[in-house]
Amino acid sequence: MRYELYADIWFLTNFSMDTIALWIAGRIMKQRVRTGRLLLASFVGTAGSMCLFFFLSDYTWYQLGVHFLVNPAMVWLCYHSRRWKQFLGQWMLTYLAVILLGGIMGWGVTNLGLGGRFWLCLAVALLFLMLTAKVVDFFGRQKATVYELLLVTAEGNITATGFFDTGNLLMDPTVGKPVHIVKREILKGQLEEGRLMARLIPFHSLGEENGMLEAVTIEGMYILREEQPLYLEKPVLGLARENLFQYGRYDVILNGRSMDK
Repeated sequence: MRYELYADIWFLTNFSMDTIALWIAGRIMKQRVRTGRLLLASFVGTAGSMCLFFFLSDYTWYQLGVHFLVNPAMVWLCYHSRRWKQFLGQWMLTYLAVILLGGIMGWGVTNLGLGGRFWLCLAVALLFLMLTAKVVDFFGRQKATVYELLLVTAEGNITATGFFDTGNLLMDPTVGKPVHIVKREILKGQLEEGRLMARLIPFHSLGEENGMLEAVTIEGMYILREEQPLYLEKPVLGLARENLFQYGRYDVILNGRSMDK
């Protein structure tokens, strides 16, 4: 059986898919890539694959050369990563994007009758991958705004989960510090025993223009970030009811000025 190979179509197809795969991987890993570097890497990857195809008669050696020489070089040229862990993540995500592109395009040909319409198939695949990247990015940002906390009180340490809310900019006018909102239940025992003295601070919110919120000051609070724990000395905690906290996923709403240090 003989096959006719159109080098220009093959080059354009692979160049387009390599470019999209590298771009999608960069989006997922939140790495900005210059357009020139992205196009150069895709060109080198596609040209390298074609050269191996024409100069290697053994298809097995061709596959090994593409997967373990050309593609890694293409990924490195695009992102220029100096760390192995980061490079391997970029390589794996690029491969995953290529596999998804090929699968979605194959599905479009089979189920949507798009056979022979390469650019339409590619557009459908790209749209799907863009939506996927958006979803991954959304959940990644949600995860990044939740931190493990250690509340330091005179009676001992309390572990809690905090949600970093940029919309919470409440300040205590007496001491001039940001106010973090905590579940009242977390400190209930110390409040009832009189070990923490509550005071009232004014606040404004939708539906309550001139409200008053009970607040206490504790010894300290650690925000256990991945890069470096942050310690806040004498933080002010506003006391709120359980129904303020979304689905019980966290215990403290961190002030939007928490990370200013």
